[in-house]
Amino acid sequence: MLGSFNSFNQRLSFRLAGYAVLLAFAIGLLLSAVQLFQDFKEQETLLDGTINKILKASEPPASRAVHTLDPALAHEVVTGLMQYSFVQEVVIRDELGETLAQNTIPHIKSKTDWLTQTFFAEEKTYIVPLNAPEFANIKPGQLKLVINPDTAFQPFYARALNVFVTGFIRNLLLAILLITVFYYAITKPLFVLAQQFSRLNPKTIDDKRLTVPRQHRDTELGQLSRAGNHFIDTVQTLMEENQNNHRALARSEMRLNQLIDQVPQLIVSLDLEGTILFCNQSFAYFYNRNAGDLIGMQLEQLHDHDEEFQALEQVAHSVQVNQTSTEIRELNWTKPDNELCYLTVQIAPFEHFSAPALLIVATDISEQKMVQDHISHMANHDALTGLPNRILLNDRLGQSLATSQRTGEFNALLFIDLDHFKTINDSLGHGIGDLLLKKVAKVLTANVRTNDTIARLGGDEFVVMVQSFQEDREALVRDVENVCKKLLDVLAEPFFVHQHQLRIGASIGVVIFPNEKETIEDLLRFADTAMYHAKENGRNCYAFYHEAMSQAVEKQRYLENQLHQALVNEDFKVYYQPLVGVEGDICGFEALIRWQHPKKGMISPAEFIPSLEISGMIVPVSDWLISHCSEQIVEWRKSGFWQEGWYMSINISPQQFYQEDMIRSLKTRVEDTGTKLTDICLEITENVAVESIEFTVLRLQQLREFGVKIALDDFGTGYSSLSYLKELPIDIVKIDRAFIKELGSDHKSEAMVAAVCSIARAYSLRVTAEGVETQKQMLKASQCGCHVFQGFYIDRPQPAEDLELTSLTATLEI
Repeated sequence: MLGSFNSFNQRLSFRLAGYAVLLAFAIGLLLSAVQLFQDFKEQETLLDGTINKILKASEPPASRAVHTLDPALAHEVVTGLMQYSFVQEVVIRDELGETLAQNTIPHIKSKTDWLTQTFFAEEKTYIVPLNAPEFANIKPGQLKLVINPDTAFQPFYARALNVFVTGFIRNLLLAILLITVFYYAITKPLFVLAQQFSRLNPKTIDDKRLTVPRQHRDTELGQLSRAGNHFIDTVQTLMEENQNNHRALARSEMRLNQLIDQVPQLIVSLDLEGTILFCNQSFAYFYNRNAGDLIGMQLEQLHDHDEEFQALEQVAHSVQVNQTSTEIRELNWTKPDNELCYLTVQIAPFEHFSAPALLIVATDISEQKMVQDHISHMANHDALTGLPNRILLNDRLGQSLATSQRTGEFNALLFIDLDHFKTINDSLGHGIGDLLLKKVAKVLTANVRTNDTIARLGGDEFVVMVQSFQEDREALVRDVENVCKKLLDVLAEPFFVHQHQLRIGASIGVVIFPNEKETIEDLLRFADTAMYHAKENGRNCYAFYHEAMSQAVEKQRYLENQLHQALVNEDFKVYYQPLVGVEGDICGFEALIRWQHPKKGMISPAEFIPSLEISGMIVPVSDWLISHCSEQIVEWRKSGFWQEGWYMSINISPQQFYQEDMIRSLKTRVEDTGTKLTDICLEITENVAVESIEFTVLRLQQLREFGVKIALDDFGTGYSSLSYLKELPIDIVKIDRAFIKELGSDHKSEAMVAAVCSIARAYSLRVTAEGVETQKQMLKASQCGCHVFQGFYIDRPQPAEDLELTSLTATLEI
């Protein structure tokens, strides 16, 4: 480690000495140069002064020689001047320029000639005019002196060489001295410190410390050794901390690996080529492999579904290029057993041992997706039937309407309302009703196209959106008519629910769209309006919407509001029509409701009863009628008019008959007034009976147990099944006025009345003839076997206070 210090020129003492000597040489050279320059200038000045003195001394004899034209004297002056070593040439000329005396020696170059020529010319000439004072007007002669500067400066060069030689020797001795001093003062102690440093092992420092000679303890070397020892202590502390940190990191890494292996997320790191760098156990379990076996494999080798892998690869490439993390909210990913699952994937740039990589964290959201899909399905589908609900219907209807308005193609909306569902729901309970709705939903689904939408709005209301996109409106109308007929046929078939045979039927309202500026709400309202129109036309039919229907619906709504107000204000009146026997004796009365309108006067039941049934107000109005009749019986009994054995016959609507609490409500209303249930006779129609024969039988039996009489009204106008006289627990059969009117003129009617009376006698039933308007009709009815008679021939319906009991004129003429 310290071998490099064996090279002498690399030792610090040599380098320091070299720097010092170089600096000394530079300073000495500079000072010597300054000194020599000054000496040079002095030498030059001295030379000029010497030559001037020589010339001044030589001028008088030279002047005499010129003016006396004495060549011998001139030659003597020239010879004298040539005695100087630096004089190269001397010439004396007279006034005419003629040479009196001349002497020249050749120029010999010396070793310093190059240096002299740097500062001077090769020769230096001095000329002195030679004047004679007594001959002032005569042109002077001339003394020319040429010197050799190189020869003149030889003493200067000798001194300069001596200065440089002595300076070099001085600096060389100084360098040797400095090297020695630096070596012992700095280099050797530093070398000892370096050796001590080189022998130090960071792992086995123990108590080893750096030391320096005593004389250096307070010097920079001492500070260096103390700093080194402090550094050693710091390194030792850091090494201990590093070892502790390394052990802690190892433990932390082990726990982290255990934690990563325990998390349910799939974690994997890939290099830029798609090679697996590491993965957790969840990822390995996903592919039924060991984690160690997956390292170095290509992810593409594990996954056989190219379209799924390409979707992941595209996102991974984007992350690699942009160096930003990206989330895939939902990625289809197939397990090795071909089970499809759904993943949320986070992909982020990553460094694996300083190499670029990708970190992928995937969370299996299959269960959450199932829950979300279920929630979404619940939010958009009816919980009972599984059909789309109003929300989903509005969405699809909105799309269909927008498309139709844009293309001009026609579609249709069918509003379906089950005709007798409320009766079944009230009579057999909501459980049976719900099962029936499920069956209806399945029937509707099975009888429309897959691209049509069937929705349940609530209760027994269904909607079918027919997606035809027909450009021909009339063609669509024909198609929709076929659909409506098909649906009416299948809904008219009996439904079997828990051993109950149920018949419902339906009313369908149809609207064709688009029309100008229609909205979803408009379409549903129009279809609903058409459906009500179908109900008014006798149920179990369909009707197409037209604008006049809206007016009828508005009229119906206005009438419903008026009827509601009439019930509140007690504008309804009750008229009573007597029921008499063969001898003209009163058996009872039928209560007939009338509406005393504050502006229109008395309104016939035929005008408002259908509105009461459609709106559902028939139930509260019937309850009011029962209460009112019960109170009237109490008043008549107090006045002595009411006789024992009489009964009050009250028509009851199917809606009221099938109310779950019908019997309890009837019992409460009758008995609260103080009268008896034996005073009441409830009239039901055949239609009520056939809706649910089992329920009807059970309910009638319960009513008869309380003493209520039961009359089957309008017999012969409905299904006219004589078997009902056997199956139904009734007391009275009321033959419809249509048959009584034809007695005496139609033998078939007479035979039918006679047959009914015959069967009634077999089952101990009383027979009432309705609508008797003539004595002949009464006689024929009596001959057929009728027991009770009712009609204008006997008496018209009247208010209680106007009823004249003594004016009955109905008698038989045998």
